[in-house]
Amino acid sequence: MVEPEDHTDGSDGLRHLFGIHRAHVRHRRGDYLFTPEQPAHTLFLIVQGAVRLQLVSAEGRTLTIRVIEPGQICGHAMLSGNERYDTFAEAVTQVDSLTLRPTELRRALAARPELQLTLIDELGRHYQAISQRLDEVAFKSVPSRLASLLVAMAREAHAAPTIRLPRRTHQQMADMINAQRETVTKTINEFRALRLLEIDRTEITLLNLERLRELAAR
Repeated sequence: MVEPEDHTDGSDGLRHLFGIHRAHVRHRRGDYLFTPEQPAHTLFLIVQGAVRLQLVSAEGRTLTIRVIEPGQICGHAMLSGNERYDTFAEAVTQVDSLTLRPTELRRALAARPELQLTLIDELGRHYQAISQRLDEVAFKSVPSRLASLLVAMAREAHAAPTIRLPRRTHQQMADMINAQRETVTKTINEFRALRLLEIDRTEITLLNLERLRELAAR
């Protein structure tokens, strides 16, 4: 299960880090921010939109291991010291991001050494989220995985009685949880019948976050 993450302190630290030395980049839906063939020379802070991190097998099968939302970073391979990225990073929607290169990162950390702890915590959260997602794909049902995705998307607004999220197509959500679109459509209809959510042309409204958390934990 992917639990809702508390990014309050970490996000503030990351925004400050990118605020010192930053370049703004816009990516269209379907663009790749990076691929495993590219040197890991850029760290991205997502400002708007969503990015999915994918592994692709030799047979061409795609596995989504994490979805990066606003306030989170991707390109962790640069922080890990890897020569190349270890995933594909595809823009699910139009994405606006801030970027840091290694020299800029070193300069920022020299000015604010305490931000090194922020990055260490971020690396830990990142690899924990990937481990949880792999466990989900291996052992959890599609309803549980979809509920987990919705809970994770709602983490920034978890205190609200009803939560409105940006619209995702059934295919996009299927890709995010590694399921067939038809199965996701059936599950969404079941969630609607249970009054867990509503979807219109512009947004997803979560009506019972507590129940979705219970389903995600199964």
